[in-house]
Amino acid sequence: MIISNKILNIDDYYFDVFMSVSEALTGFPLNELQATGLAETYYTHILENLQAATFVDFLTVSKNVFENSFTADQLKNSIASEIMADPGLNDIAGKVITLWYLGTWEGAYVNDLSYKEGLVWNVMHSHPPGAKQPGYKSWAIKPVNSNL
Repeated sequence: MIISNKILNIDDYYFDVFMSVSEALTGFPLNELQATGLAETYYTHILENLQAATFVDFLTVSKNVFENSFTADQLKNSIASEIMADPGLNDIAGKVITLWYLGTWEGAYVNDLSYKEGLVWNVMHSHPPGAKQPGYKSWAIKPVNSNL
């Protein structure tokens, strides 16, 4: 896994690491995370709501994991042993995962878009109620992966 190039003209070096670790933790490709339109918002939200040193420590460990992993299995094992096994880093990783999937940080939505663009809707092959309707007569189409 290679740390991505600069995204959204953000000069902060750690943004690239944040996006790469987000990709690894969520299982969603980088382009799908970027397509939410929330990458920069999430990054700055975390910076505003976590002590900078704590977030930098998480990103530094993540960077080292990527630099020392040459296969997908090595990356998975390194994330498990270096990030998930450490209670403090595990807590941050869980918050990052929740942020991408639900659009929330410590129980509150980051903004209106974070609800609409939560990855959970893609996983469920659904839409966020009241925000992105599926379209007229969509109920007549069989659900994805339906055994009906």
